[in-house]
Amino acid sequence: MVRRTDMTREHAALLLGVDENSSVDDVQRAWKVWVRLAHPDAGGDRDHFEALMRARRVLLANVVQANAVEIDTAPAADHVVPDRRSLRSVVRRPSRGAAIVLVGVAVIALASPVVTLSLALWLSAAIMGGCAAGFAAGATRALLGDRGDVGHRITCISALWLPVACGQVGLSVSLGSDIVLMLPVLAVPLVASVAWMNAGAGLWMPVRSSAP
Repeated sequence: MVRRTDMTREHAALLLGVDENSSVDDVQRAWKVWVRLAHPDAGGDRDHFEALMRARRVLLANVVQANAVEIDTAPAADHVVPDRRSLRSVVRRPSRGAAIVLVGVAVIALASPVVTLSLALWLSAAIMGGCAAGFAAGATRALLGDRGDVGHRITCISALWLPVACGQVGLSVSLGSDIVLMLPVLAVPLVASVAWMNAGAGLWMPVRSSAP
């Protein structure tokens, strides 16, 4: 067994059970399988474990070098980042059925202050904000579908939530409610909706990539 870092590519491939020209994903997948069996904490052999680590480094080092050469020799035009599409270009017209449903949800959201007036102020604000966020999320889905990116979705859901929330606050104030004191609570469902679709804000979900 080779114990130094001068392991050949052929030997590394044999140790991991992959081809010498395997992709990074194939190398990583094979390494994860073998390293679990050979790990000293799992009763494996330490020398075998270290050899597997070296084999992975050897194969991945060759892949990294090949990619670096390919990037350096590629035409400059290949590295130009395409312009981001405008929101208008990715918005679509919802179907008639979806539009009717969204109008109904919007009416319910706007009327929610009347129903929640007798509840505790913070609970009323939470329900109102949830209704507005639910409408905004549904309308965003109907307008964008799988088109656009995370930025488009955040812009759309925020723009749709704001007028509904303002209408709710206006109606609540006209009914004698002090809902203005609970505006942060009203905004919590919107923040949660944005966090749900954006890992940069939510930090618990991967960013969803969408086809242009």
